Amino acid sequence: MDKKFSTFLEIAKVLNKYGVTPTLYGSLGLYRIVDQLDQVNDIDIIIPNKNLIDELDKLMRILAEIGYKQDAPYPHEFTKGDSSVGFEPESDLEELGISLETLKVTEVDGVQFKELSPKDYLLVYKRNKKSQEKKLNSTKKKLEAIEKII
Repeated sequence: MDKKFSTFLEIAKVLNKYGVTPTLYGSLGLYRIVDQLDQVNDIDIIIPNKNLIDELDKLMRILAEIGYKQDAPYPHEFTKGDSSVGFEPESDLEELGISLETLKVTEVDGVQFKELSPKDYLLVYKRNKKSQEKKLNSTKKKLEAIEKII
């Protein structure tokens, strides 16, 4: 987790240089609040919609400065070696009723970023659970249909 957090700080530092204060998100952000539960696979970062949607080319140039390349099939994901970073728009948080103005601003080694509260993460993971349950139910129905014809 420490290596992933250092990678996040590297990215946040260059974003700060361009006036963007990112929000640490996903498992890496959650594990700063609770102890690490399992492996952190990728780094999830929330940035303002304008930076991700309207200025994606600029984001690509910023990340290229520190060696990241856009993952062609997934335009909001970037890779460098074995590091994978995914960006999401702030509107994802707003849709869950999470107020961007109340997010905690943290500074580590001169790098500023925002963090979600435990209540915010509860909203995020409840939404994720519902989405996964829908997919699981759909898969279950398909399996049942296949088993009936075999």
